[in-house]
Amino acid sequence: MFNKQLIFIFFITIQLYYSQQTASIWYDTDNGLPQNSVKDIIKDKYGFIWISTENGLVRYDGNNFVTYNHLNFKNNRFTTFFGNSKKDTIYNATAFDENTALISKRNVSILTRKSGCLQRVLRKSKSNFIFTKNAISDQFEDKDFFIYFDKNNYYQLLHDGTVQYKDHKVTTLKNLPKNYISDTFCFDQTIFIISKSLKKIIKISPTQITYLDAPEIFFKNGIEMYWSQINNQSFIILNHTLYKIGYEHNTFSLKKLADYDLNKNSLAAIYHDEVNNKLYLGTLSDGLNVIKFNNFHVVNKSDKSYENIFYSMLPFENDKVITSLGDVYNENGLVKQYHFNTTSNFFLLYDNQKNILVQQKSSLLRYLKKSNYSKKEKLAFKKEPSYAWRAKNFFIVTFHKPILKSLLTFYKDSDFKTPFLQFSIPNIVTTVHEYGHDKWLIGTRDALYSIETPTFIPKKISATPLHVREITKTEGGNFWIMTQGNGFFLYKNKQLIKMPEDKNRYLLFSHTILEDKNGFLWISTNNGLFQVLKNNLLQYSKDRKTLPNYYRYSKEDGFNTNEFNGGCSPSASVLQNGNFVFPSIKGLVFFHPEKIRSYYPKNFFLERVIFYDSKSNIKGKNITLENNFYKAIILVDVPYYANRTNLVIEAKLKGSKNEKWEKINGDGKYYISNLEPGQYQLIVRVLTSPKGKYMYKTININVKHLFYQILIFKIFILFFISVFTLKMIKLRIKRQILNKKELEDIIEIRTRKLSKTVSKLEYTKEQLRKESVQQKKLLETISHDIITPIKFLSITAKKLYETDEHDRYIQKKHFESFYKSSVEFYNFVKTLKEYAEIYNISEKNETYNVYEIVEAKKTLFEVAAKEQNTLIVNNIKDPTYSKINQNVVAVIIHNLIDNAIKNTTNGVIELSTIEDDTIFFLEVRDTGKGMSKEQMTYYEKLQDNIENEKLVLQKYSLGLHLILQLLMMINGKIEFKNNIPQGTIVSIKIKKQKYD
Repeated sequence: MFNKQLIFIFFITIQLYYSQQTASIWYDTDNGLPQNSVKDIIKDKYGFIWISTENGLVRYDGNNFVTYNHLNFKNNRFTTFFGNSKKDTIYNATAFDENTALISKRNVSILTRKSGCLQRVLRKSKSNFIFTKNAISDQFEDKDFFIYFDKNNYYQLLHDGTVQYKDHKVTTLKNLPKNYISDTFCFDQTIFIISKSLKKIIKISPTQITYLDAPEIFFKNGIEMYWSQINNQSFIILNHTLYKIGYEHNTFSLKKLADYDLNKNSLAAIYHDEVNNKLYLGTLSDGLNVIKFNNFHVVNKSDKSYENIFYSMLPFENDKVITSLGDVYNENGLVKQYHFNTTSNFFLLYDNQKNILVQQKSSLLRYLKKSNYSKKEKLAFKKEPSYAWRAKNFFIVTFHKPILKSLLTFYKDSDFKTPFLQFSIPNIVTTVHEYGHDKWLIGTRDALYSIETPTFIPKKISATPLHVREITKTEGGNFWIMTQGNGFFLYKNKQLIKMPEDKNRYLLFSHTILEDKNGFLWISTNNGLFQVLKNNLLQYSKDRKTLPNYYRYSKEDGFNTNEFNGGCSPSASVLQNGNFVFPSIKGLVFFHPEKIRSYYPKNFFLERVIFYDSKSNIKGKNITLENNFYKAIILVDVPYYANRTNLVIEAKLKGSKNEKWEKINGDGKYYISNLEPGQYQLIVRVLTSPKGKYMYKTININVKHLFYQILIFKIFILFFISVFTLKMIKLRIKRQILNKKELEDIIEIRTRKLSKTVSKLEYTKEQLRKESVQQKKLLETISHDIITPIKFLSITAKKLYETDEHDRYIQKKHFESFYKSSVEFYNFVKTLKEYAEIYNISEKNETYNVYEIVEAKKTLFEVAAKEQNTLIVNNIKDPTYSKINQNVVAVIIHNLIDNAIKNTTNGVIELSTIEDDTIFFLEVRDTGKGMSKEQMTYYEKLQDNIENEKLVLQKYSLGLHLILQLLMMINGKIEFKNNIPQGTIVSIKIKKQKYD
């Protein structure tokens, strides 16, 4: 009786969600899965989807698949998930129960130590089939099953219908089919069995069995049950339609998810993600199918694409719109047609009586509401109206002139008979909006103008060319200027403020704006529909810093195209039931803004890094990179199952040279390269709210120093340099003291040397004075003595000239005298030339070989000696080195040999040297006619008093005089002796200097 009373209070409902449209995408081995056989699907507590395949476990974050099939499992053929996702302990056994994987903390590991609960389950699995999932293709006849909820709640369902709770029997159910387990499912820790014979659902609890009513669909033939214990979800499949079972307070409900050919022989796993409004279907051979449910409704007129291009429309009744063709649509499609005879799709409007005005060539047609828009009247104009608008109580018509000008005409009523205001605009007008009493904003293809009373002269507002598409007013008196190619603007306080662009610059081509009750603005563009908080835009208009967050809806959200239409009036509609309607080139888009969800991530993780070297690593929140690392990729894992273009991830590397926020692409990859050694912090933030709230996480990055880059080493080097510098300073001071002492010694030594040098210079000065005196005396002698031979030559030449040409004897005598005088004059000049050159030779103090000097002179005089039949003999030892001035010695030897050859015929000339530590001897011995005693006495006296005696060049040769002068220069003496039996011996004795 009690059970019957319970039955009467059960409330049974069936919810069929036909209103949601779906979008489907398949994943297989070509785009992410390691294998096409999907065995099970689950979502963990962190928001990641896990997929069990026969080639590993796969983690899915809405964009990337991460496969775990390289662990040390005996095989990678995984089966069904079991455990508890809320407690972060999810298990999956490989085929033949060879290994058990543990999914915890977003990672997979091999379970080596099994808990008491898991041991119980595994122990029972040896005798009972572990029932965690009601797979569609499984056969359950003649099997006993073990259902484990927790350590205090577990059941056995035997093949004969016996129900056992823990260790005691509850009851044995009668009249159950052999495969009754196929119709068994659970919610939380309660078991339900569908009894088609009783048309009841059997509820099993630890103490009693209850029979519940349920919708008729539960008991129809051909239904397939699917239950997943770990997901706590149950489904019914009937006639290719999937229903989700709901249970609350002993009441069952069904939610139709999709009309879909599920192919029951292949379907193996179902998971409904209610948070993200997606359905995951795993198959045994075709991979993973993800179905997205959309709250956008796109309606078309026909299968012909050109008939599905929509422009202007008006709200019609409660939930419909009407187009300029007279077609009426609701969110399910075309519902009625009035067949308006229009020639323009770009505008239509209501008059004060809700009549509809459309264009028909050079007229406006008014379709009358009282006739249910079946009758019309024609309003003719002289020119073809290009556009018509209604602005409060005014009606405005624009006429385009042939030369890119517009005539703007204002009427007080919809009779359009007599305009009360008319003026010309210097371009084609595209939109008009009243923003105050007798104040209008006029948009054209090249500028935005304002017109005010009393002058009504158009005043250009925009400084640069601006193709205005529409002017829209939202709550709060904000005027928005939509443009073609320049984005959209806020017009406030007579200022035109450009709004920021989206990251892909789709908002450059904006059509119109609608505002919903939650303060969001909906903007249609040529590339998607955007949603943004109005307050964010207004805040940006004040500080130019608070960037708004645009949320973009695209084909992925259910549209047939991303291209919406604009440039028409009106270009969007707000219906009485709250729906918004936007026209596009592939249908009309209906949606209720409060039912449309914008998705933002709840969490994200920084725990995976791709290293390009073997030594870099990550441990917890610390990344260690080698000193010479090439590159590292930090993966920002964000469970996000919506359009990833709306995912905002930004990162900032604190401590780097470029420390600013950078955008990270939707793939979540942050690249690091070329980092100097040191400590850094990577701060990552993810946008989690349309209001601009971010979630932040930080990970530490350490780029290793080389041994010479670490702080301790630098401190050591600094200490070493300091000590070294101090030592060097001390050493330098000590060295300076020593240098000072050495310098004093050097100064003393150099002072002594300088004194000697001064003495030497004084001696040299005296020698130079003597040389100067000698040269002066020589020049005086030459000047005096050269007169006589020149005079003699002149007299002889005169006598020769006066001699009779026939007196040959006198001529010969004069010629002989002239010849002898010329030879003597030649010898005199030649000797004079050699003497003059000797004073141009600078003194040198280099070592040379005297033997080579004599050999060179011997070679020079050999021809002259042969003419005299004289032999020159060099008896000097080779080598004989000397440092006595080489040039002076050479000239002396030259003159001695020259004098000897002149005075020796048919004889021998010998040269020899003798030297000791102090004196150098040079001896020239000839066998010539010899010198007279008078000559020897003359030269000896001259040598002793050469500075005071006048040179008698006219009597004796200049050569010996020259030798005497040169010997004075090198501190030498000359001696003459007779050579026995014939000739002369000339001995040169030169004192050596200390530096010789």
